[in-house]
Amino acid sequence: MNYLLFPEKKLEQPQLYNSVDLEEMWHNEARELAHQPQPETIDAKLKEIKAKYPEVSLFWVDGEERTRLQLPKQANLPANWSTEDAISYMKTASNNNTFGVVAFISEKTDEPGGEGFMVLRISREYLRRGSSPDASFYGFFMFCMLVIFILLSYLFFRNIRKRLLNLESGMTRTNKNGLPVRIAQGRADEIGRLEQAFNHMVDKLELGKQREQEEEKLRKNLINNLSHDLRTPLTVLSGHIYTLEKEPLSSEAHESLRLMKTKMNDLDHLIDHLLSYNLLSSGRYAMSLKQQDVLRIVRVSAAAWYPIWEKSELEVDIELPEEPLIWEVDEQAFRRVLDNLFQNLHRYASSGKYVGISTVLRNGQLALLIADHGPGFDAPTPSKGAGLGLTIVDLMMKQMKLMLEIDSSSEGTKIYIYPASRIS
Repeated sequence: MNYLLFPEKKLEQPQLYNSVDLEEMWHNEARELAHQPQPETIDAKLKEIKAKYPEVSLFWVDGEERTRLQLPKQANLPANWSTEDAISYMKTASNNNTFGVVAFISEKTDEPGGEGFMVLRISREYLRRGSSPDASFYGFFMFCMLVIFILLSYLFFRNIRKRLLNLESGMTRTNKNGLPVRIAQGRADEIGRLEQAFNHMVDKLELGKQREQEEEKLRKNLINNLSHDLRTPLTVLSGHIYTLEKEPLSSEAHESLRLMKTKMNDLDHLIDHLLSYNLLSSGRYAMSLKQQDVLRIVRVSAAAWYPIWEKSELEVDIELPEEPLIWEVDEQAFRRVLDNLFQNLHRYASSGKYVGISTVLRNGQLALLIADHGPGFDAPTPSKGAGLGLTIVDLMMKQMKLMLEIDSSSEGTKIYIYPASRIS
């Protein structure tokens, strides 16, 4: 049996009600009407409620189970109610679309009896935005919990971020030795253990750096002491060789003395290289960089080596322009570089019987070119050393901000020298 009939006309802006308030009001009215059960009194009360709540549908059934006043008129309501009708209607009074309240007209409105019952029904669209005090409190409580959660999360992650930034700062900051600095340790959690491991690593690095500096200091002192100690016996041996050369000796003996003198000169050059390398690597090699005509320095140095090249029957090809080539160099250091390169050329590339000195364009700049027709750097040479001379050349070139490029093959070697940047 379908009893869900409501007025078709709805207000354009419906009044919204609270379901709890409506239910409480309906039961209170039923309880009050139990003291004045006259039909006229009940009808008047229902009409008063209908005027106050125009969106509701009302009717009541008297004690003899007859349908009385209906506001508005509702079809399919039985004129006389049986027990089955009452039970069936009460089951469908409230559903998904309608909110219904059934109240018995008696002092105890939740129990049958008295002067019948009365029914209030209203569409749930008039209750959709209504909220009870419990719902409002629940919403406010959930909002407060959300705010507290966001605040605690912000404080938690801000603390983590602060500690991670502190760790990052410690990793990027360095001390005078170029090592990371220690950081302040926080709580003993995962980040705290990471901070502790980082400080442990810094301690190990500092200890290793200290040992490296001590070993470097010992090495430099050893080189200085050995260099000075070796010069004394070399001087004595040179004096004895000079004396023996004046004596009447066989040709084999003179050849032996010549070889001894050559090796002593090589040893003397090696000592010079060791001292120079020691000074350069420790930053104590004093240089005075000035604007110099490097072609003049090249001519002077080549003139000093010319007799040696001529004696070795090398073809000397020097083609340098008359215009000066101005670079910012230290004259003594630059001559030292040239002497090392010329000495290597004479020692390892004299078999090519050629030495060429000229200027060419290299990477957009005018460069000095030193060329030979020797076997190249990769060729096996019995007298080849450890390359200390080229290491010293490289260190000197870096201090003078010059570039050194070597192009070597079996057909010869070309060495290019030019400034690392253009001179304005």
